[in-house]
Amino acid sequence: MTYALCSRPMDDRNTKAFKNARADLLRDAPMCHWCGIKPATEADHLVPVMHGGTHHDGLVASCKPCNSRRGAQEINKQTSARITARNHAIGAVLLDSQNLTPPTLSQPYLLSSESEAIQADLPEFGRTEPRLETVGVNADSYGPAVASFASRVLGVELFPWQVVALSGQLACAPGHSPETGTELQFRESLITSGRQAGKSKALLSLGIWWVTEFAARRGTAQSVVVTANRLDRASALVREMALVLEAKFGAKCFWSYGRESINMPDGSTIKCVAATGQNHGLSVDLLLADEIWDLDQNAIGALKPSMIARRSPLFSQWSTAGDESSVVMQQLRSQAINAIDSGKPGKLYFAEWSPPSGVNLEDRQYWAYSNPSLGRTITWDALEAAFASPDRAQFLRAHLNVWVSAAQSWLPFGMWAERLAIEPMPEGGIIAIDSSLDGSTYCGVRAANGTFGPICTVEFVVQTEAEAWAEVTRVMQNPLVTLAVTPSLEIHTPPDLRRRMQIVGYGELLKFTSLVRNMIVENRLTHTGEISLSEQINRAVMGKQADGMALSSKKSPGPIELARCLVWASALASKPKQTAKPAFAAR
Repeated sequence: MTYALCSRPMDDRNTKAFKNARADLLRDAPMCHWCGIKPATEADHLVPVMHGGTHHDGLVASCKPCNSRRGAQEINKQTSARITARNHAIGAVLLDSQNLTPPTLSQPYLLSSESEAIQADLPEFGRTEPRLETVGVNADSYGPAVASFASRVLGVELFPWQVVALSGQLACAPGHSPETGTELQFRESLITSGRQAGKSKALLSLGIWWVTEFAARRGTAQSVVVTANRLDRASALVREMALVLEAKFGAKCFWSYGRESINMPDGSTIKCVAATGQNHGLSVDLLLADEIWDLDQNAIGALKPSMIARRSPLFSQWSTAGDESSVVMQQLRSQAINAIDSGKPGKLYFAEWSPPSGVNLEDRQYWAYSNPSLGRTITWDALEAAFASPDRAQFLRAHLNVWVSAAQSWLPFGMWAERLAIEPMPEGGIIAIDSSLDGSTYCGVRAANGTFGPICTVEFVVQTEAEAWAEVTRVMQNPLVTLAVTPSLEIHTPPDLRRRMQIVGYGELLKFTSLVRNMIVENRLTHTGEISLSEQINRAVMGKQADGMALSSKKSPGPIELARCLVWASALASKPKQTAKPAFAAR
């Protein structure tokens, strides 16, 4: 029997007619219709499908980045239109995470029958599909097998969203299926949603299935380790597993608090470990980690090496959103979003249930995006009660799965989503490059002048400096592009690029932050729709200095290196071009 991902809407692009049309279009290796620079690899629609276009007519050759950007633009245009219409009707309210009292709403809180009347128009259940998900996931997966096992053996009926999350992270390696091997496509996964969604039942089912059915399939004993942000949470999960495995599979259990362990007849084990930096010497096939937003870097750093020597292991991580201190989760999430933007899957599976970027978070329809178990373990009344709490930051993080920003947000929420470019990305301009504070990420943002002002796009996000310079060299093959580089990277600038280089740093950030903000507010700066840039723009926070305002990495809840590059590149691109001084001859 073939196990496949849970059913999703049929895509007409899988038809023979579309595949033939695509093959004809790309047969002669054309260049991209939109940018004219990169080789075409996709068939794009002149008229988007959502506006009446078909998968058979009106196709043009496109590179992957241009195709992705156009798709993002169309989705965001719809979102922007809804935001604009709603804001004109009821007004937008900026949620302030530092404000300890509920903001004043355009309407009073609704109670009893009035509330019921409003809720009649809201979805009964939360969204099954995540808003953000890794691309290129193999359809053959062990996820449905886990769901079947949970139902048959554990008496647990997993929710549809849990099956989606398990199916994604348990996807078979390319070319494999549950019948042909046990190799997995991903070594690591991150699942994130609002609280009380039922993550523990998914973790319980995955752990028990791994040391029973999956161990039998692999034909070798398996080692499972469970950890969490709090020892009592990890301990409770292992004890729940122990009760089942002892009663139904003859396991022998050790019950000491915080050191619980389960020994299976075939030699497989499950252990509870505290989230500290002292967990060395382990060898683990499956590592289950709950609420990683509250785990420090040392704890994760001590556990990850335990999986290096294992065949096709999985580090399964589950959590709600975090804050400024959630360094590990920030890095994982940024890595995943960059992969989504590039259209290339890595070894990390990522699925996030959260509201679209920039929407009014008081609009109840978006609460269903963050709460996939809404209508099952979570009720609308419970969410309304949490919303009425004075701690608005906690509501945003825990129940809407939103990374909490500080009070000095750079832009009014919803504005960046409304600034999508309506014309193709121009050639030339300025590419600004920077690295994250910990040196784990290097990125480049290019800005060039369009008809109505600068347009910006993310050119690359990579993990090493060598990769960054390779990307910069690629972009600057166009002689119209100039380079803005930070002092820490300037020393390694290739000699042939130095004549088109200028140095930017904190001084320029201080000078340009307010300028670029005004350009965005006045609709004189637009973008091509990358998710990674939108995420950083919406989390960016301004810090007040003696000489003005500048984007603050310390105050922002997560990395903002793309936002910094945007400021430098767009400000420099907007400078008037220098012209020669007129010459006057005396007679």
